[in-house]
This record gives sequence, C-alpha cells and structure tokens, in this order.
Amino acid sequence: MSMKPVLMRASLLVLATLFSLGCSAQSFRAYLASYGNDANPCTVTAPCRLLPAALNAVADGGEVWMLDSANYNGGTVNITKSVSILAVPGQVASLVAFAGGPAINIATVGVNVALRNIVIPDNVTNPGTYGVVMTNGTLLSVEDCLFANLTRAAIYVHDISAIVTVKNTVFRHLAEYAVHAENGPEVTIAGSQILYTQGVLSAGSVASTTSVTVSDSTIANSTEGVYAYTSIAGAIARATLARSTVTNTAYALDAETASVGAAIVYAANNTIVGGRGWYIGPGGSVITYGDNHFADTSGAFGTMTPTPTQ
Repeated sequence: MSMKPVLMRASLLVLATLFSLGCSAQSFRAYLASYGNDANPCTVTAPCRLLPAALNAVADGGEVWMLDSANYNGGTVNITKSVSILAVPGQVASLVAFAGGPAINIATVGVNVALRNIVIPDNVTNPGTYGVVMTNGTLLSVEDCLFANLTRAAIYVHDISAIVTVKNTVFRHLAEYAVHAENGPEVTIAGSQILYTQGVLSAGSVASTTSVTVSDSTIANSTEGVYAYTSIAGAIARATLARSTVTNTAYALDAETASVGAAIVYAANNTIVGGRGWYIGPGGSVITYGDNHFADTSGAFGTMTPTPTQ
C-alpha cells in the first residue's frame, strides 16, 4: 500500500482537530443583544441573547458586552470565572432578580468579577431576593450601576475575605441593606446614593474582621446610615462614614453587639440632618473625629468617643 493515502488521512485528521479546537476556543470578548440568539457564537456580528451563553463563550478574565437595552437573564446567573460584565453607556441593560433567587450568584474560589453600567431590579410579578450574592471569590467591583426595588439586600457578601468596591452606584427602595457585609469582607463604597433602604451593614457572626467604608456619598430616608454589629466572641465589625451626607435616618451611626465581639463606627467630616443622630449599644463604640455636623437630630443614645485629627 502506498503511504500517500495514509499520510493524507493523517493530515486531514490533524487539520480537523485543529479546526475543532479553534471553533471551541473561548473569546476575550462576548456580546449580547436583544436581537441575539444563544445558538450564536456571541460575536459582535452574531451576539447571544442571555448572559449564561455569553459566560460560556468568554474566556476566563474576559469581557461580556451588552449592546442595547434589554433584560439579559432568565434566572439566577451563576458566575464561575473571572469576568467583566458591561453595558454600552446610554443603554438600559438589566439583570433581574426573580423566582425567589438573586440576580447574580458568585461562589467560586479566586474569581474577580466586575459589573459596570448595569441595572439590577426585582421582578414585581415573580419576586426574587438579592441583587448580588457573593460567598466565594477574591474581588467584586461595581461601578455606575443601579439596584432598585429588591426584597433583600442589593449586595450580600459573606463568609469570605473578598475585597468589594462600589463606585458611582445608586441603591433605592430596598427592603434590606444596600450592602450587607458579614464575616470577613472588606468593602469600600464611594460617590454613591443610598435611598430608602436599611443603610449599610458591617456584621460579624464568626471570629473574623469585617470592614465597610462609605465615603463621599448620600444616605437618605433609610433605617440606618452605617451599622456595625457582632454576635459572637472574636468577631470585629468596623464601619466608617466619611465626607458624606445622611438625612432622615433613624440612626446615622449605629454600633452595638450581642454583648460579645466588637462593633466600631468611625465618623469624619459628615453632615447629618434629622433622625436620632447615633446609637451606641452594648459593646459598641462610635469614634468621632470632631468635624461632624449634626442638625435637627434628637434622641441620640450613648456617648461618642472623640479623637483628635493628626
């Protein structure tokens, strides 16, 4: 037998294998559109329709772009890789919480997730729960987003030492907290609006340290401004409020424990109008740098600890 047909068949097999690998390779960018189809390859000329399809198509560390105004999920979206999810500026691209679940769930070790220019509301006819739940992962970045009308917290991060940054984001009409951080995360919120919510919570129910900082932001018509609370020995909850305005909250600064652990609120250069000012419960402390301004507040409880600026 001539060797030429055998070599030709082998060459064709190699080419077919390479072609198959090329077709299945994941892309740095995947695209979604209201006119897309999940059978498409999620390219800019042939976009997919829903976020899970784009997450399957994009490489770890890549980007998913939402090209126009539409809703892009049909249930809870489980993010299991590092990815940036972005909507084109000017479009109203949403991920909805419904059917008793969160809009987004992040529970994979080591992932870095970024969300930008996305709307995360509740489905009023089939309500969900949280906006984003994070129980594992390394980083979460939220920028220029809107969370609205949710039945639970907008962002719930717990039982991990993740770093969470929130910038230029609006939280409004939430049944619970804008951000609920518990058991280990470090959260920074800057340049944001927190309206008609329960405020921001730093909590500890295991022996770890949780830290939440709110700066250059507005908190209005909410149950709390910033709230630090612990319920177990060895837990430390810190909440810092700086250069912000708090209006018409029950307590702008709230620190308390279940007589165990340590709950500390730091306050510097804030304007606090209306409500009761502060509440310091058992085991809690509010440390003020002396440059906070209170107006029309009454019923504050406990004594704040002044500390000099240096």
